[in-house]
Amino acid sequence: MATAIELIEKFQQTFASQYGLTFFLTDEKGEMVTSVEGNNRLCMVMLEQEGLLEEIEGILKNNERISRSLIYEVGSGIHVMVSPVTDEQGATYYLWAGVLVEQDAEVQGYLKTAETIPVLHEADRKEWIDLIDRMAELASLCMRNEAHTPLAGFCMEKFRKYMQEHKDASAEMFSQVTGKDGEIDFMGIAEQTGEDTYTVTKIMGEEAEVLKGRKFLVGEGFLGRAALMEERSYWEDIGHDRRAKFFSPMHTRPKFLFIDVIKMADGSISVIFGGSLSKKKAGPSTRTIMQMASILVESSMMVEGLRHENTQQLSRLTSLVELSGLMASTPDPRRMVLILLDISINLVEGPFSLILIKDEKDGKGKLFTRGTYSGDVNQYVRSVMDRTGRLTRFPESTSSEPHIQVLPDGERVIECPLSYGSDLMGILSVGINDTKEIDMVEHIAFLQTLSIIGGVSLQLAGHKDICVAAEKTEALHLAVAEMDPAAYEQSKESAELAAVITTRLELPEKTARYIVRACQLSYYSPAFIRKMFPERDMGAIMEAGSAIAAHESVSETHPHSTAGYIYALCTAEDMETAENLRCIDSQVRETFLSLTKNTQISEVVFDLPGDRETDDRAAIADAVSSLDDLSPREREVLTLLSKGKNNQEIAETLYISSHTVKNHVTKIFHKLNVSDRVSAISKVYSHLHK
Repeated sequence: MATAIELIEKFQQTFASQYGLTFFLTDEKGEMVTSVEGNNRLCMVMLEQEGLLEEIEGILKNNERISRSLIYEVGSGIHVMVSPVTDEQGATYYLWAGVLVEQDAEVQGYLKTAETIPVLHEADRKEWIDLIDRMAELASLCMRNEAHTPLAGFCMEKFRKYMQEHKDASAEMFSQVTGKDGEIDFMGIAEQTGEDTYTVTKIMGEEAEVLKGRKFLVGEGFLGRAALMEERSYWEDIGHDRRAKFFSPMHTRPKFLFIDVIKMADGSISVIFGGSLSKKKAGPSTRTIMQMASILVESSMMVEGLRHENTQQLSRLTSLVELSGLMASTPDPRRMVLILLDISINLVEGPFSLILIKDEKDGKGKLFTRGTYSGDVNQYVRSVMDRTGRLTRFPESTSSEPHIQVLPDGERVIECPLSYGSDLMGILSVGINDTKEIDMVEHIAFLQTLSIIGGVSLQLAGHKDICVAAEKTEALHLAVAEMDPAAYEQSKESAELAAVITTRLELPEKTARYIVRACQLSYYSPAFIRKMFPERDMGAIMEAGSAIAAHESVSETHPHSTAGYIYALCTAEDMETAENLRCIDSQVRETFLSLTKNTQISEVVFDLPGDRETDDRAAIADAVSSLDDLSPREREVLTLLSKGKNNQEIAETLYISSHTVKNHVTKIFHKLNVSDRVSAISKVYSHLHK
């Protein structure tokens, strides 16, 4: 047992270092089986001082057998995760991971210094459950295969170090698996490089290097089948199976094949595979090794994906700040165009970017390019001129939002109208390569924010006599709509409420204007607003309001106490929070309460002739949600299918391709164990009438 426990502890160390959690294994009574691994200080404090072990013993005592991974709240807003682990004899142990805190949980009392603790967002709950599931699966494999001690000879410290240093940990793991004198001759991974296309990006094994860069489609061969079904599989004696023709470039086809599927955080699918060129069947230890390697590689890829996402998001926000900073200075049209070209081409990592704008002075168009555009630029310019009425209206059959456009020479671009209100200022086009669908959605969302700021900036450059502060405020406010739609709506409502209150109170026009703008910009930090508007009072009002909201002492003689109090009231999360603020000005308080309590609006939208149809749609959606094992997208597809939609109509409704709809329908049939649409719809209606 000691060897298996030591290996579990190494796994715990590896995962703890990446996710900021502390892991430990207990028996059915709550007694420690492994050492405590991890640097989550709050968890350690609770283990040592707050009776967390006693709490765990109580959980196990009241839940005779925890059969699946769960998240328990062990304190106010403080959570631990647990998953069962079984050995070969059927004995049950429990893997614990902690702690996670809710965003607004009060944990300062537990810690002597401010430290970062993993936050549990409701939207991320499934991802955390998946993590503890994978850890428990590893622990169970160790406990059940103690005689083999699979991976015991592997250098886990080196694998963990590779992850921490941002090196290719998956390649290191594949190298160790195939480098041993065992039954595994090759191991690799294929990543999704298109909507239905996969490409081998890593491969280890002397005979398998020729597979790197090789592509396959969803549903094609053994690997394509796994990508379609999204499930782990194992195949024996397949040397003469036609489904193994993907491996034809090797001198011989594999005899057995192990395939696992990884669902990445961005929604894409990756396929891990490995096998032997000589053995027709893998022994239990070999299968366990491949399964463990797959789990560890999945962990490393998830970490790298999150790192890439965070880096990309930081880069985007930095770009927005850079553009907004430019707006604070004297607008320069040429400089603005060059920055737009630079940011857009680097964001999308495309081959080129183009901007076509009007010269307000002489009415002529100007074209700016960056990168290499292989087509005829003049032909493209004529195309834009025809579709926009010589840059006087938005492109035909499109709105003011970015969209994918196919150019006359076949090149694909994301085309972004640069607009100010209903006025078209110009067109930004960014060339795109073979990009994943989820990346394309993110690119379009960011480019929409970029085009809003760019359009306003170009307007500022052409009309320097307009109120620069007002335009800057509006641009920054509109940018929030793309970064956080919920925050945008909240800030919009806050600004509208502030406008009414300041009018009721008959405040000076200048003061009222600053309060309304401060509410519009409440998404940003006061320090950032001070930097953007150094000669305005919005930043000072936000600072005073934030202090009041935090129940800090603000003197009634403070120059911005009343304005800050209005800001704090209007931006409060709810009425209870607003009412609990210390009263700075009784007249302001009475006006606020009068408005908020007497002008609440309730809005209900319904179709007069279609009430029954609306009820049926809701009932169908409820029936579909009761079916097990379907993904959220598959539920959407099945709901539309049950309403009589064909593949093309479903594709148009969900903004996906017909081929993708067909794949979803195939998976739905497989999961519902039916063979056609009629049977699938029948199953939905049978649940509807239960």
